[in-house]
Amino acid sequence: MQVIGYEDILVDTASHQTLQSGKPVMLTETEYRLLVHLLRHQGVVCRRNDIIEAVWGERFLYDTGTLDVHLSSLRHKLGWTKEGPVKAIRGVGLILPHEAPTTGVVKIDPFLRELLMCHEEALREKDIRCFFRLTPFVYEIMIDEAILRQIFSSVFSLFLKHAPRGARWEVTSQLTLRDYTLTLTSSGSCPDFAEIQAARQQAAFLGIPIRMGNKHAAEGDTMGVELAIPMESQES
Repeated sequence: MQVIGYEDILVDTASHQTLQSGKPVMLTETEYRLLVHLLRHQGVVCRRNDIIEAVWGERFLYDTGTLDVHLSSLRHKLGWTKEGPVKAIRGVGLILPHEAPTTGVVKIDPFLRELLMCHEEALREKDIRCFFRLTPFVYEIMIDEAILRQIFSSVFSLFLKHAPRGARWEVTSQLTLRDYTLTLTSSGSCPDFAEIQAARQQAAFLGIPIRMGNKHAAEGDTMGVELAIPMESQES
């Protein structure tokens, strides 16, 4: 799977799917090709004729109005304006300013604590306590922080919705030869099947395996999420 990202946009070039802030964006085939061309040339001034040839072919080479119409529609669907992020260079072409890559070293412990702090008020209202048991010698991993943040933010929101008052959250990790696994468990009933499927599909789209389910025990129900980061993507 090849995923291209820019700000809150993720494009899966294998399935031709586009997400913005985790939600599908319905693009025409032409709008999709135009977006992919701009994403693949971030920070580069793309001449109008080069864009037209790449998206439509040589037969439209002198029809620059076609480009303007589809660019306007693409901007509208993505909430972009003429001011940005795609900028017109008069007499030359278009540029999508380069976005610094987010893939890099993520210090996993403070990263997770920071995310939980974003839900601090809601956690306090439900009297939820969080406990961390993270593998100590895996302090940093190499991964796209934006993708990791998006997945965990969705998971935290689901757990908050379904966790009972006084719930206990546990965040644990385990390192194997194949992957670094993060597990989040909480007392309470698991989200319904539709919500589980939505979370799984989003994680699969983002390229990170995730398992989600519910366990029934004498002491009560427990919901859990397990997320595996491949070893080749990490730095220990």
